Amino acid sequence: MAIRLPGYRITERLGKGGMAHVFLATQNSFERQVAIKILTPSLALEPRFAERFMHEARTVASLNHPHIVPVYDVGEHEGYYYLSMEYVTGGSLKQRIHNGMEPADAETVLRQLASALDYAGQHGFIHRDVKPDNVLFRADGSALLMDFGIAANVLRDSGVTQSRTIMGTPKYMSPEQHRSQGLTPQSDLYSLGCVFYEMLTGEPPYKAEDSGSMGLAHLRDPIPLLPLKLRHYQPLIRQLLAKSPADRPESGNAVIEALADLAPPPEHYSKGKSRYRPQESGLTAPLAPRLRLKESKAGMSWRGSLYQYDIYLVADDFEQFQSHFPVLRSALLDWHQQRGSRCKAVTIKATLHPWISGRVKQYLRDLRRAEGLEFLGRIPILLNLVAADGEPIERLAWGPETETG
Repeated sequence: MAIRLPGYRITERLGKGGMAHVFLATQNSFERQVAIKILTPSLALEPRFAERFMHEARTVASLNHPHIVPVYDVGEHEGYYYLSMEYVTGGSLKQRIHNGMEPADAETVLRQLASALDYAGQHGFIHRDVKPDNVLFRADGSALLMDFGIAANVLRDSGVTQSRTIMGTPKYMSPEQHRSQGLTPQSDLYSLGCVFYEMLTGEPPYKAEDSGSMGLAHLRDPIPLLPLKLRHYQPLIRQLLAKSPADRPESGNAVIEALADLAPPPEHYSKGKSRYRPQESGLTAPLAPRLRLKESKAGMSWRGSLYQYDIYLVADDFEQFQSHFPVLRSALLDWHQQRGSRCKAVTIKATLHPWISGRVKQYLRDLRRAEGLEFLGRIPILLNLVAADGEPIERLAWGPETETG
C-alpha cells in the first residue's frame, strides 16, 4: 500500500488486521512518531463501514484515560480513512504472557485495565474485544488498552452476514457474546477475567478446537481452578468468569476493590509474614489427598450377611479427585465379584473445596453407568459432601435405578 497522508510521513508498516493496516509515521506538526491505522480499502468502499469508522474514531478520540491509548487525529484522504494514535514501544501483553508473568505483575495489569474499562463504561463504551493482543505497554511499563470498540461497532451495523460471529475473539468472549445477546460493561469484565487467568497461568481458561466448541465451553463448562499456589485468586476468578453478567462485579473499580480484599497467599502465612488464617479468608489450606475404603455389615438375608461399602476421600482439586479412581474402581469391582447380590449399599463421604462439588457430584453420578460398575445403579448410594472447614455442602441419596435428592 503506497499511501500519502497530509501532515504525516509514513515510514514502515507495523502490522495488518482483519479491518485495518497499521503504519509507523511521523506527525509533521509535532515531529513525533505515531501509529496510523488505515481502514482496509475494500471495507472503505462500503459507505456504512466508512461512516461508522469515522464516527467511532472521533468518539474514541474523546476518551482521556492513562490506560487507554490516546487517539490524536482522525480523517479521510483520497478514499483512505485513518486515525493516528500514540506509538507504543513496550511490546504486547501477549508477548509478556508467553515469556511468563509474576502474579504481582498480573495484578498491576489487571488494575490498570479494570480502571480503563471502568472509565469506558462510565462513558457508554463497551470494548467487546479485550484480549492480550489488544494490550500494549509503554516504555515505562504501563499498560494501554487498544482498539476501543471501533471494529465491533462498525461490524454491528454493517449488515454483513457474519458480523455477530466476529464481534470479538471466541477465546475471550463472554457467554452473552457467544449467544449474540445484548452486551454490558460486565461483558468486558468477563473477558478481563479470561485475560487475568491467562496472565496467572500462561493458558486461557477454556480451550477448544473451533469457535463453536469454544462457545459451548464458555457457556457450559465449570469455571476452571487455578493451581494451588495461585488459589487465593480463585474467588476473584469465580466472580469475573460467572456465566451470568449479574453475578460479575458491577464495574472495573469493583474489580480493583475485590482484588484488594483478597486474602494473602498461603505462603505468607507459612513464612510468618502475616497473621493470615485460611479459615478467616473463606479459603482453606491445601488438602492432602486421601482415600480410605472399608466394608461393613448391613443386615442379613436368606443368602447370609449383606454388606455396605464405605468410601472416604479427600481432594484439593478436581484432578486430584479423579486420581483416586483407578484404585477405587478396582476396589469396587473386587467387592462386587466377592459379594455379588449381597452388595447392599455404598456410602461416600468426600471432603473437598465447595467450588468443585458440582463436578464431583456429576462424576459420581456417572460412575453408576461406567463399564463394569453397573451394579451400583441397582443399590442405593448415600453421598455426603463436606467442605474443607468441616461445613456441610450437600447430602444426597440415590436410590436403585433412579436418582433422588
